[in-house]
Amino acid sequence: MIEMKNVYFSYNGKEALSNISFKMQEEFVAIMGPNGSGKTTLIKLVMGLLEPEKGEIKVFGEEPKKVMEYIGYMPQRDAIARHFPIRVRDIVLMGIHKKKFYARKDIEKARETLKAVGLDLWNELFSELSGGMQQRVLFARALVKEPRLIILDEPFNAVDLPSREKMLEILKEKRKEGIPIVVVVHNINPILHEIDKVLLLNRRMIAYGNPKEALNEQNLKKAYGSDVQIIVCDEGYCHPLIGDTHA
Repeated sequence: MIEMKNVYFSYNGKEALSNISFKMQEEFVAIMGPNGSGKTTLIKLVMGLLEPEKGEIKVFGEEPKKVMEYIGYMPQRDAIARHFPIRVRDIVLMGIHKKKFYARKDIEKARETLKAVGLDLWNELFSELSGGMQQRVLFARALVKEPRLIILDEPFNAVDLPSREKMLEILKEKRKEGIPIVVVVHNINPILHEIDKVLLLNRRMIAYGNPKEALNEQNLKKAYGSDVQIIVCDEGYCHPLIGDTHA
């Protein structure tokens, strides 16, 4: 589904990712790591928005750029100019690629997807919505084309409980349908019992495996540093007690 082999990437000579290798099948994978660890860079490489300096990336057995249309992507909310006068309908329709004009079926699908995430909106300005509603609009954008792979970057950041529960409900349904899901998260607790694997990252891959294997104190200190406070979340899972909203 997704395979990286010895992938390297730098920004203006500054290393962002080094020697990343992992393989993901039809799974629900959470990516964790501190600020600046390369989480967003990694998912942009998977989507073909960036190209590696070294190494190989395959998505559905193809080069990432060849399968972009199969990927539903939810960026961080800050990636959208929230004060720009753009309407909800326009943001959701952005999820349908390579179209200058939208057919009636596209518009109907966008409306249906908004309703599926619990929003009866269309002409409202994105900037006038609450943070939770804005996140649900971006979530709808990721779902509107019925993707074969879902990638979400900090979907629960600044989200109210009803919005989070609605999003999780839909992710569970998609997971049951066999759709692979990649989620960049700061707080893993909301999805702890839903995910199959955790990729723990700090420019290099610290761990990749089931949560109990990956989220141990040793790995978390490698990822977040020796000063990180470690708390036990549930049944032996550990979690870093620090702030982290961007990557």
